Amino acid sequence: MMSSWKERKKQLSTSLDYDPLTTIPMIEGDSSTLAVMQGRIRNEFDQHGCKRITIIDQYFLPSDIDFIIHTFASLRGRKIRVVTKLADPNNSEQKQTHESNFKEAIKQVETKGIFSEFKVYKANIPIHDRYFISEDLSANSPCLSLGTSINMLFQSYSCIIKIENNSFKRQIIKLADLCAQGGNEIREQDDGR
Repeated sequence: MMSSWKERKKQLSTSLDYDPLTTIPMIEGDSSTLAVMQGRIRNEFDQHGCKRITIIDQYFLPSDIDFIIHTFASLRGRKIRVVTKLADPNNSEQKQTHESNFKEAIKQVETKGIFSEFKVYKANIPIHDRYFISEDLSANSPCLSLGTSINMLFQSYSCIIKIENNSFKRQIIKLADLCAQGGNEIREQDDGR
């Protein structure tokens, strides 16, 4: 019987299927969990040279853009697409506030040239699961399923699972496309969308 997490972690790292991204981060829990996990996610997408990344998170908030910048701004020329429900559609005041905050945050990202493209779409179809996925689909392209929204990712005992099934990855991209087509892009200036 293992007497500590450090011993268990050492045993896991020697097993053949150990992957530092398939984890429940809070089990490793220490003060550096956020930085460690962001580094692991960043490395996974960087090592494959992923230039187009889609984030699906129904509860994505304007404040989560900072997490995206710290995780994905490591490669120049990246295109980021976020698909979200935006806010509770029954609460129009909250929805309007989130949209206004998104517009300002998107403007800041564009002004600073952090990403070559940064788009946020409010989905008009019900979405639940959360993902980070590279749209540069290949056998090794990263696709992570998140057990919770980004704003709670390292605050609760939820999982991160790396998905390696390419058929399923294609389904996630189709879902993102469907959400983007059926929803509206949040932009600083309305262009009739």
